[in-house]
Amino acid sequence: MKNQEPFFSVIICCFNSEEFIKETIDSVINQTFKDWEIVVVDDGSSDETSKIIHDYISKGVDINYFYQENRGFAKARNECIELAKGKWIVIIDHDDICLPKRLEIHRNQILTNPDCGFFFGNTIHFSSDSPELKKHFDNFNLEELELTQVRVSKSLINSGCFIDSESVMFNKEIAKNSVKFNESFKYIADYDFFIRMGFHTNFSFTKEVVSKWRVHKSQATENMRLTYKVENIKLLVGLLRAKSFNYFFKMRIAFQVFKSLFRLVLRPRS
Repeated sequence: MKNQEPFFSVIICCFNSEEFIKETIDSVINQTFKDWEIVVVDDGSSDETSKIIHDYISKGVDINYFYQENRGFAKARNECIELAKGKWIVIIDHDDICLPKRLEIHRNQILTNPDCGFFFGNTIHFSSDSPELKKHFDNFNLEELELTQVRVSKSLINSGCFIDSESVMFNKEIAKNSVKFNESFKYIADYDFFIRMGFHTNFSFTKEVVSKWRVHKSQATENMRLTYKVENIKLLVGLLRAKSFNYFFKMRIAFQVFKSLFRLVLRPRS
């Protein structure tokens, strides 16, 4: 598996991941397509995460491991991209699972869509109590969405985030040269990244399930929900400066900002 320039760099951002990281790494090792490396950025874990990963490295698994003080997943994602040697970046997070043919499916996507630099697929949402809660595409009709350059960014704004991060694969050079994960965002850095990638390339999707996304029992706190709403407003305000959008679409964004602010001000207080 050692390769100076692997076809895929599978990036894993982790934090105190000892419970699930083995399952995640094993799901990459068990891929039917073998030309890959794993890049792990550990965002300040204090548990056994580092030891588990170094055990894999000692067994010859192609893992590039980097430890950083806790600075958030957006910073960790950017670090992963900088460290990656492959042309194509594949995202899987520390508690989620790649299905065995994921990389094979992604490679076929690339070969059949040479004009695209960003790909995604379907995912299964699961929990410790249920092997399948739902599929991500259950909430969206992808056939009706425009996925060409710039228009895909509009689709993401109009329809919400129809892309599950655990299914994403994109061209490294586009990200390195034109788009970074916004490190000021805690909860919507991926969504923001997808929108801004859409300014630079066409997107393509497959209906095939490529990954499994683990749903945890712990619920979002009121403070987390408030932060998410504030970040979403900040994202929309930033897009008002986007040169790729015309005046009329920016007016639609401005209206969304007004509605979001109105709802935020009038939200029930506990």
